[in-house]
Amino acid sequence: HVHKLDPTRVIDHASGWHDQGAGLVRSLHVYFKKYSYRPDDMGRAVLLSEFGGFSHRVKGHSRSEHTFGYKVFDMPEELALALKALYRDEIAPAKKRGLSAAVYTQLSDVEDELNGLLTYDRQVVKIHTEKMKEITDVVK
Repeated sequence: HVHKLDPTRVIDHASGWHDQGAGLVRSLHVYFKKYSYRPDDMGRAVLLSEFGGFSHRVKGHSRSEHTFGYKVFDMPEELALALKALYRDEIAPAKKRGLSAAVYTQLSDVEDELNGLLTYDRQVVKIHTEKMKEITDVVK
């Protein structure tokens, strides 16, 4: 049992895959449907270990011409509005009901996945820090 080796570490045994009741958290990846918090039947902390995945291509800053993302936005303003709605309508209410953590996917574009907040080459910030702070402050 891994937890016996180091009881100070949180164990997420399946990070979003089919929960088998192991580990210290119920870890969820939610992309295709609206998220609504539900407590874990076993009393474990519930976290969104991945959510969002909104894509925006910045011309000249992608690895390839392929685009992968769960929702695609042509303009950075559209991306920012969608993220604002996601945090306001899903993440903030879930936190108030008991959600322990939420991890946006993802920090930077990775190969064909254009759902990062930074481009693949790390040259362009798709949503500037001030705007992102405004978006995420709703969760406080």
